[in-house]
Amino acid sequence: MAKAQKVKNPEAVGFKEIFGSTALSTNNGIAAVFMSAMFMTFMTDYAGLGKMGATLATVLLLAARIIDAVDDPIQGFIMDSGKIGKHGKYKPFFLISIIMTTIGVIALYALPNGITTKAVAVSVWVIFFYLVYDIGASFYNQNLLFRTMTNDPGERSKLLIGPRLWVMILGVFGSFMAAIAVSIQAATGSFKTAYMILALVAMAISFVISLVGWFLVKEKHVVEQDPDDKVKFSDFFELMRTNKPMMLNFFKCIFTGFIWTFLFAAPVYYVKYAYAADLSTGEVNMEYFASLSMVISMMMMFPLILGTIVANPVLKVFKKNFLKMHIFDLTMQGAAGALMFVLQILGLLRQSPIFFFIPMFLLAFFIGIDFVPGSNLSMEIMDYTIYKTGKDRSALTGVLEKFLEKAQSAVSSAIVGGVLIAIGYEVDSVTGNYIGDLAKMPTMLTWMIVIIGLVPAILAVIGIAIIRKYPIDQPVREKIQQFISEHQTKKEVD
Repeated sequence: MAKAQKVKNPEAVGFKEIFGSTALSTNNGIAAVFMSAMFMTFMTDYAGLGKMGATLATVLLLAARIIDAVDDPIQGFIMDSGKIGKHGKYKPFFLISIIMTTIGVIALYALPNGITTKAVAVSVWVIFFYLVYDIGASFYNQNLLFRTMTNDPGERSKLLIGPRLWVMILGVFGSFMAAIAVSIQAATGSFKTAYMILALVAMAISFVISLVGWFLVKEKHVVEQDPDDKVKFSDFFELMRTNKPMMLNFFKCIFTGFIWTFLFAAPVYYVKYAYAADLSTGEVNMEYFASLSMVISMMMMFPLILGTIVANPVLKVFKKNFLKMHIFDLTMQGAAGALMFVLQILGLLRQSPIFFFIPMFLLAFFIGIDFVPGSNLSMEIMDYTIYKTGKDRSALTGVLEKFLEKAQSAVSSAIVGGVLIAIGYEVDSVTGNYIGDLAKMPTMLTWMIVIIGLVPAILAVIGIAIIRKYPIDQPVREKIQQFISEHQTKKEVD
């Protein structure tokens, strides 16, 4: 009997697509490094703005979240309104993202010396170019592109892994930025100049790499649209009313999205005062704390990377059912958070850092694994919108989730800040020792574990209860894929 030939999957993605999508993420990843905590440090310490730097940076970052509430739907409207051209429908917006992000970041770190003493001029410069960066970053929505590159959820998972790992590696590189700036300062004599050069070189290199990736990726499943069917702002509200999968996923993310942000917001404070501080005097062993801080970074980064690497093999165990895998991941995240809280209540957590780092590792590991099924859900919801309405409103479909990610990061930091304010948190900026009311420190430590452990456990349970009602099953999934294949544009795109 002749051996049956294996049929090639027409939706398979190869090295070119995987490398291209990974390279494309470089600019966005490097920009995120410069615009996270590093930007705040530059504004307060090295831009030559004095006290105005801290005020401007703080107000700007908070105001940006408010602007996003209006800006994200508008950008979703713009992207869905895009015409299908030579390069597809959504791909051109990624080129705009690369250009705007590069200009915005470089300009923010190239603050002219002549305006540093003029509050109005500095404010206008920083706000304008921050908006250039922020709008450019919002145009980078990789799920929009990956959805059009292949119809196969398993192949989409392959596209997700490379960018996720690469951006994490860039984040590790970001931890060395300060050391690189010191080296440049030794040659230039100015930290302001050093950071400007660092931003210019890093963003220029990332621009070129992302541009190469942009040329390598190609949209295949761009749905042909009726030219008389214009995208309207009312479409967004119609989606909220009629798209059950989108709204279920959104309500789920309202709760589960905080698991990630809480994990990153509070560990440093717990580790510092649970293990490195003498709570009878407030004295902190800064060398030991520095070592523990390094371990915290490893306990966040390494399990996230490991989880991302094993995500696809784990997905095969679940027979490519990413909904079941997503529910399993949330269950394990909740269990890890509950374990951390129980150890705190039993008094074991403060006995040794190992009791803290084990549940933290597990929590981060399952967050890392969950990136693949979670992203697949988001792309499937975009597919579902096309299937039910015949209209491609993929960008509008992802607006709520994208805004939620930004808002949750800000809220998490605010909650941790609220706990610190409540206990009268005060540190000697010279020695690093605690000089506030020491009697309140045990309460603070318990509240930090409530934030990192107990609350995520509760949120995971709520998220599972919501997403179990997700209505798309395998038969519906197959109908969606068939519909999109039948209605995709016949135009050639690069």
